[in-house]
Order: sequence, then structure tokens, then C-alpha cells
Amino acid sequence: MKLSSRVDVKVLLSLSLVLLVGLALRLWLLAGPQTELEADEAVVGLMGRHILQGERPVFYYMQPYLGSLEAYLVAGSFAVLGSSTFALKLVPLLCTLLFIGLVFATGYRIGGLAAAVVPSLYLAVPPAFFALWSLKARGGYIETLVLGQTLLLMAMKVRKTGRVGPGMSAAMGFLGGLGLWLNPLIGVYLVPVALHLLLALRHRLFGLGLLAALAGAIVGAFPLIQYNLTHGLATADAMFGGKAEMAEAPDYLYRFFRYSLPILAGLAQASSSTKFFWSAFSESPAASGLVARATAGAFLLLFLFQSRRLLALVRGKPEGADGRALLALLLVAAPTAFVLTRFRELVTEPRYLLPLYSAAPLLSTILVAGGPVRRRLLPLIVVALLALNVYSLASLDPRLNLPDTALGSVASNRRQLADFLLSQGLDRIYTDYWIAYPLAFETGERVVPSVISNGFNRYYPYSNLVSTARDPAFVFVAGSKEENDFLARLAERQVEARRDEVSIYSVYSRVTPLDRIRP
Repeated sequence: MKLSSRVDVKVLLSLSLVLLVGLALRLWLLAGPQTELEADEAVVGLMGRHILQGERPVFYYMQPYLGSLEAYLVAGSFAVLGSSTFALKLVPLLCTLLFIGLVFATGYRIGGLAAAVVPSLYLAVPPAFFALWSLKARGGYIETLVLGQTLLLMAMKVRKTGRVGPGMSAAMGFLGGLGLWLNPLIGVYLVPVALHLLLALRHRLFGLGLLAALAGAIVGAFPLIQYNLTHGLATADAMFGGKAEMAEAPDYLYRFFRYSLPILAGLAQASSSTKFFWSAFSESPAASGLVARATAGAFLLLFLFQSRRLLALVRGKPEGADGRALLALLLVAAPTAFVLTRFRELVTEPRYLLPLYSAAPLLSTILVAGGPVRRRLLPLIVVALLALNVYSLASLDPRLNLPDTALGSVASNRRQLADFLLSQGLDRIYTDYWIAYPLAFETGERVVPSVISNGFNRYYPYSNLVSTARDPAFVFVAGSKEENDFLARLAERQVEARRDEVSIYSVYSRVTPLDRIRP
């Protein structure tokens, strides 16, 4: 009994230390320039604020997918702490700590304390890509990882006991349905879990347990189901309406290994900006073909070492009951789904590959710790990987973290812009998508924007208010293409306007005649 207590204390202390390290790192990141608020996050913040005012959005504004669960969590954070960028980003931060704890629990179930500590520590001090996305309130990605990792743990427990009761079935169905509403990325977890249970339990999976799972899924996905019944299966149209040519799959598989995998490993910095990504990539360690081949080889070897467990699972042998077979399925499912769907276009910002962090660190640790010689090498490997992660974090270029269409727009100069606009009575503006929503959020919606470039209006009440304003302002990053296009329209349509420079911005007001230029 005393031995068991000592083991429990050791486990709890280890988990607590890992979580404290993960928390400290992310608080440090929040204090720096790497986690500036971007427009898509600001939309989630505005949704959270509107929820507190009585709105009940089902999805991310102006689209029929990405359920609004994250916005409701943000509303709870705002209710307690007040509306702020920190309170907004606190939601993904806490969800990330929960995810790390679940990875710790998964490793402990499969391989003991070492298999719990190493992968969770790797995620506590992670590659730059995971570190940044662990603080983004943008579409419920981290929350999806939490749901997925929980489903993995539950599936392992079911496989160990050899049976799935109605209660467990209903709970797994509910989490799966909730995930389907939240983010289509949950499918990367659902397929391996379903396949694993089907192969492991076979005929025992059917019956009352299956009915309970379906009932739970309907409850979890109820907002998704209700919305689609009243909007003509809009989610299905959005998810499967785009084309993803099968003939291009081999090319995207190459891009996965050449670009996305090194980004996930911390060997290159991700970016949605093609303007900056390729020049930065050419100077990164991943630019070396040798490094890229080594990363691809390590990934393939990791799967190869687990392939016998997958074969054992298919054949119904006991070796396939190990949770490693389930993780190996996830290792295949994530890149397969990536290269076969339209989301593969995000090869330089591979957020739809985030589930690989649920499997690769765990399987790598268990593989290395599997023999006495390799076990002695484990500390050296861990130190080397953490050093690489710290390097990837220390070498981050803030420009790559934000879209290049509003380059230089950050909270500090938006504050100057807001002060000027409000002092001049210019509280209705036309501007760029990547300026509009951060400005609306940071000013408590005292400045109301309408989008005229690089995006569309996510919130129609804003555009309606601006469209009826008597003297709206037009705001651009000074010297940008958008400003030059605007000046060309002014000249072409013989329109006059007053121009003020505020920090990096150009503000046009007193536009006469307004009707000739109003969007």
C-alpha cells in the first residue's frame, strides 16, 4: 500500500511539473510579439462578447462549419475576467494544458512513467508550430485535440476490459458528435478509434452499446444536425463541395514530407504568407534535402516499427490490443486525410495535421525506451529534441505569424489608430479584414468596421452600420497596394478626401462626394 502511494505521488509530481513548465512557457509567449491577436481570433472574441449579450451562434460567423463551442468557452472567460486578449487566449491555453495531461495519461497507460513524462514534456516545451497554435482561439483546433485524445484513452480502456457498456458507448458517442460539430478535424480521430474497436471487439461492438453510441452522438452533434436540417445540409456542401483531385495526391504527399513535416518538427516556421514563407524556409534547417529526408525517414520508420501491431490487430491477435496499434492508425489517418482533402492547400501552415502530436511523441518515446541500450540514449535524445524546440521558438520571426496584407498592424499601433479615430468622431470605418476585427475587439466595438479588402464581412450588423454612416473613414496600411488602389479610384471618380497619417496607417475622411466611392 505504501509503495502504491509513493508511485502515485511520483506520478502526480511529474505531471504537475510538466504542466507548470508548459504554463510558464506559454505565459512567456503571451508577453512577447509572437502571439499578437489576428483577425480570425478577434472574431472568436467578438462572438464571445455577443454571446454574453444574448446571441447564440451555432458556427463561426458566416460559415456552416467550425462549431462555436470555443466562443462559448471564451464567453465564460470574459464573464469571469472581463473582455481582453489575455482572457481570449486563456481558453486555448487551458485546453492545451488539458491536452498535455491527457497525453501524459495515455503514455502512462501504455508504457509507464517514462512514456508519460517524455511526450508530455515535449508538448510542454514544443516545436514553434504547436506552441503558437496552442494559444490561438481560432476554430477550436486545440479543443478538438482534447476531444480526440479523450476518445483515444477511452478506446484503450474499452479494449483492455474487452467490453463496451452503454454508459461508455454513450459517452464516446457524445464526444464524437460534439467533435463533429466543433471541427471536421475530429474525423482523423474517429476513423482510427472506430476501426480499432471494430477490429478488437468485432461482434461484441454491436447491440445496445452501438445504439447508446448513436444516441450520444446525436446529442453531441445536435447543433450541427439542427442547423443542417433547416439550412439544406449546408455543412456537407461546405466540407465536400470543393475539389481535391486524386491525381494530385502524390504531389501533396511529397509536400507533406518536404514542407509540412519539418514545420511540425520545428525545423521550419509555418506561415500563411507565401510572400515571406519561402524566403524564410530557404534559410531554415529544413531547406537541406538531407534534413528533410531524415525527417521523412524517421516518420516512416516510426510507422514501420508499429506495423506488426497493426497486422496483429487485423488478425485479432493479443499483440494488437496494445494502444500502440491505435496510435499507429492515427499516424496514418492524419496525413492520409490531409493529402486527400481540400485542406491540403495549407501545406505551409498545416493545422490539419495537429493530431500527429497525439501519436508521434508517444510512439517515439515508447520505441526508444524499448530496450536497455536505447533506454540509456533516451535522456540524450530528449535533451536534443527540447534544444531543437527552444531553438525553433527563439528563432521565430513575428512577420510570419500574421498575414502580409496588414503587415505591421499590431495592438500598440492599433491603439494609436483607435485614439485618433475616436477623437475625430470617426467611429465607422472601411478597412482591411486583418485590421477590422482586431480593431473592433480591442476598442470594445466603439470603432465599427466594414471589410473592403482581403476578406469579407463576418458580421453583417457592422457592415450595415458603416453603410449608413454619414462620414465613414477609410483606413489602410500606408503605402500598401490597397491604399494605392483606393487613390486610383479617387482620381478616376474625381473624389476628394482628407488624409491623415497615424503610425503606420493612412486615414481618409471627409470623402466628397461619398456616393461615388462608397462600397
